[in-house]
Amino acid sequence: MKFKSLASIAFLLLAFASNAQICKYVINDKDPLTDDIIRTVKTRLTGPTPYYYFFYIRNGSDYKFGVEVGDYGELENSIPKDSELIMRAGNGEVIRMSAIESASPQIITDFGTKITRYEVTYQMTEENMMAIAESGIVFIRIKDMKNSFSDQEIPAAVVQISKENAECIFK
Repeated sequence: MKFKSLASIAFLLLAFASNAQICKYVINDKDPLTDDIIRTVKTRLTGPTPYYYFFYIRNGSDYKFGVEVGDYGELENSIPKDSELIMRAGNGEVIRMSAIESASPQIITDFGTKITRYEVTYQMTEENMMAIAESGIVFIRIKDMKNSFSDQEIPAAVVQISKENAECIFK
């Protein structure tokens, strides 16, 4: 009887540990002056090119959403300040955000191939971040490097990752 109880407890602990979410923070600090939580979590959406990374950013009660995008070739366009990013959360909520500042192209060379890279940060509300933490991101429309809109349906596996990473911002 004792062996079965120990085996049951061990099984439950292992099951819990395998389901426990591990948050992989780029930044996970506390402001020494205000004790505000400062966190950034990064998610890869697609790749190798064009590639998209999502960043969930929290600084106390200020929330932002960042996108890093890169594609082959040399582009000179900037993504202007206030350009809009629209996404749909898994619960159907449509989230609209504006770029905080313009994003200029960065040309990098990868094994002799030129890639244009942009990093854009958008202002977000805590409610928007909670909607993503509850149901993930299922669709995104972003002003792209060619100054036109690019639509991206999010694969199911990445929807789950987007949800889990947004949850990490609140832990």
